Amino acid sequence: MLCRDFGIAYQHDRTNLCAYDDAYYDKCKSYEGQQIAQAINAGRVALVNKYVGLGKVVDVGIGSGEFIRLRPNTWGHDVNPAGIEWLKRNDLWAKNLQGFAGATFWDVLEHVETPEDYLQQIGLHAFAFVSIPLFYALGAVRASKHYRPGEHLQYFTEQGFIDWMERHGFRLMEMQDFEIRAGRESIYSFAFRRYRWPV
Repeated sequence: MLCRDFGIAYQHDRTNLCAYDDAYYDKCKSYEGQQIAQAINAGRVALVNKYVGLGKVVDVGIGSGEFIRLRPNTWGHDVNPAGIEWLKRNDLWAKNLQGFAGATFWDVLEHVETPEDYLQQIGLHAFAFVSIPLFYALGAVRASKHYRPGEHLQYFTEQGFIDWMERHGFRLMEMQDFEIRAGRESIYSFAFRRYRWPV
């Protein structure tokens, strides 16, 4: 479904969705330690610390937990039973996103059926840090490597994503391309700050 006026596309049929399970966790684990992963995580840690210092942060959709291991004072929240088990075993489980200086969504929001459910938990003046694929035009979605039916449920242009976050009460602080410079295709990283509650 293309909402061209808003710079957003979304998957309408959600009857056959990706399974977030042990196999998905293991796939994320296989990326650890690679040169590209090291560069990406260094950029992510630097972006978060620029705005919250060593403040308490929750990582939503932890992958294998690599970002949490690299940044002190970071907890996690996930829907994957393997990720939840790892978080609880290491006493890093966050039941929700409330009470944190910031929440990180590294390659996450495009996977979530209702991402606004997460955003509404972020407190006033707290930060949201996001990495997400962007499209120069919504008509290009199907030709992209980031077109993944059943896994990626939302697709955005740059302005569409910034406007969407604004509608949820978040002001753009910064946009970076360090993930692209590390070797990823069309993945941009953002820092937003909640300045109001959504109408």
